[in-house]
Amino acid sequence: MKIKLFFLWLMASLSLVSFGQTAGCTDPQANNFNPDATVNDGSCSYNITLFTPKLLYILPDEIDETSGLAFFNNGLWTLNDSGGEPVIYRIDTADGAIIQRIRIGNATNVDWEDMTDDSLFVYVGDFGNNSGNRKDLKIYKVKKSDIPAQGDATVQASIINFYYPDQPHKKITKRRYNNFDCEAVMAVDDSLYLFSKDWQDQKTRVYALPKEPGDYAAALVDSFNVAGLVTAADYNQKDGEVVLLGYTNQSWIPFTWLLFDFKGHRFFSGNKRRIDMPNIMTTQTEGFAYVNGKNAILSSERTRLGNQSAYAFNTGKWTGIQPSVVIENGGDKFDFVVSPNPVEGSKINLNVSGIPDGQYKLLLYDSTGRLLQIKKSGLKRKKGKLIIGLKTYKMSAGVYTIKLINSDNKAVSKTFIKK
Repeated sequence: MKIKLFFLWLMASLSLVSFGQTAGCTDPQANNFNPDATVNDGSCSYNITLFTPKLLYILPDEIDETSGLAFFNNGLWTLNDSGGEPVIYRIDTADGAIIQRIRIGNATNVDWEDMTDDSLFVYVGDFGNNSGNRKDLKIYKVKKSDIPAQGDATVQASIINFYYPDQPHKKITKRRYNNFDCEAVMAVDDSLYLFSKDWQDQKTRVYALPKEPGDYAAALVDSFNVAGLVTAADYNQKDGEVVLLGYTNQSWIPFTWLLFDFKGHRFFSGNKRRIDMPNIMTTQTEGFAYVNGKNAILSSERTRLGNQSAYAFNTGKWTGIQPSVVIENGGDKFDFVVSPNPVEGSKINLNVSGIPDGQYKLLLYDSTGRLLQIKKSGLKRKKGKLIIGLKTYKMSAGVYTIKLINSDNKAVSKTFIKK
């Protein structure tokens, strides 16, 4: 009997060798691309990728704590987080103006953190849990057919209540030192998938919930070390992509994780590429939504470093089949690049391009928005460029923002990292 079983195993193994497929990295943009690989084994590795998305517009003060985005009914929608009105806002994709307000009549905004949708429903996540002690976690489910094409309205929602089975019963005493916060949800097929915001270990865990109203224990599906805090998620069904948005803890650098070429609902089984955005004038990026193909919009809350804002983002340059060159957004005549970034030495240069002669003022801020230095800078021309030197040897490790203002009061801001 043992000989027979061994023979069957051997034949099956030989069949796999003869007719099977080769596992490896299938992304041509990866460092370890294997042109002979026919099955993506999730092993692709990438160089550090820095990108500066284009600022689209400043959002209205009424949604200064924009904490989630979704695109449906041919409109971009957002919401405010903890303590805000139980309202979802439709905003104009051209200029960010509010054009519709839909109040959920039977809801309270304890800590709304994200929203998602499918063909029939909108889901609003009231599951923010900075303390790690909340047990009244819920998702409001609203029929799209109840939302009018125009004008403000009040609708009713059904409710999905849930809890984390692995959440400790003992009260957590240290705020923002737990792994049971959540600010990201997306609808995929018959389930809702939540991505945790792990303050303690900087990972994210994926939980699944049914879409039907009721009381549930969230089912733990998977986890991944994102090296940061996940604050939004969205799913591009047509292209088979997932984007996780977030920022790094304490240093507040926005990032995205692009997940693509994965198997089924195992979102971390395929390619996992991180895009860091240290040069945008924002820190709390909390909303992300695909709007057309691989084109997307991300939003950030108001902070001391900047206003509530919306930025353009496109995943195609990284998730396309063919390799492509990533070019940071420029465009504006008044601009500069910080070099090197990150900085390990005692000096950085601001390489300024396309600006007229005149008086310039340089302002330096730390990651909390505290103004550290103001100085008027003499600009020295060198091979057609203007260069400003800034000494960094007295700076502690961290993230800093430079704002350069010209004589017409036009300003450009960039962020750099001091190691």
